[in-house]
Amino acid sequence: MALELRASHQLWPTLVATFAVDDAALLRDAAEEILSRAAVLPTVARGERTGWQSASDLLDWTPRMRDIGAMFAEAVAAIAPGTGARGIDAAAWANVLGRGDYVTPHTHAGAAWSAVLYVDAGDSDEARGGFLSLRDPRAGAAMVITGANAHDSACTFHLYPQTGMLVVFPAWLIHWVPVYQGARPRISIAANLR
Repeated sequence: MALELRASHQLWPTLVATFAVDDAALLRDAAEEILSRAAVLPTVARGERTGWQSASDLLDWTPRMRDIGAMFAEAVAAIAPGTGARGIDAAAWANVLGRGDYVTPHTHAGAAWSAVLYVDAGDSDEARGGFLSLRDPRAGAAMVITGANAHDSACTFHLYPQTGMLVVFPAWLIHWVPVYQGARPRISIAANLR
C-alpha cells in the first residue's frame, strides 16, 4: 500500500507571547508605587488569590502607570494583526505575593487578552514557585495517551518570570501561580485588554 501525506494542519493554536521591558527606572518606580500603596491600602478581595491586590484603577495612578498601560496595548497590537494600540481598552491592577501566597486557576471574563508585567519577579524559580502556569485548553487532549500521541497530551506549561518580562495570552486561557516561597516580594501588574 502506498501512503502519501497530502496535508498537515496545526489547528487552534494558542498564542502566548513574551516581551522584554528594558526600562529599569520604570520598573523601579512602579515597584515603589505599588509597595507604598500595598502598605496602606487593603487588598481587593478576589476568591482566586492570596497576597495583596489593588483595584483595577492602576492606569489612573500616575503618568508612569499610564505608560505601562500603553505598553500593554502595544504588546497586543504587535501580536494581533490589524489591531492598533490606540483602539485597545485596558484595565490593570497590581499584585504583591509574599511567602506562601498563590493564585488559583482562573480565566478573565470580558476581555480578549490578559497580560502581566513582572515589575520585580522576586525569587521566582522552579524551587521557590511564583511562576505562571498555563493549562492546555483542549479539554479532551488527555483522554487516551499512547506512544503515538504522548507529545500531544494535555499538559501545563510554566513560564518562569524575570523582572521586566511582559507576557500576553488569551484571556480565556486557564492560568494560575503555584505557591510562592521566595523571601522577596513578587510584584506584578496584570491587565485585561480588549
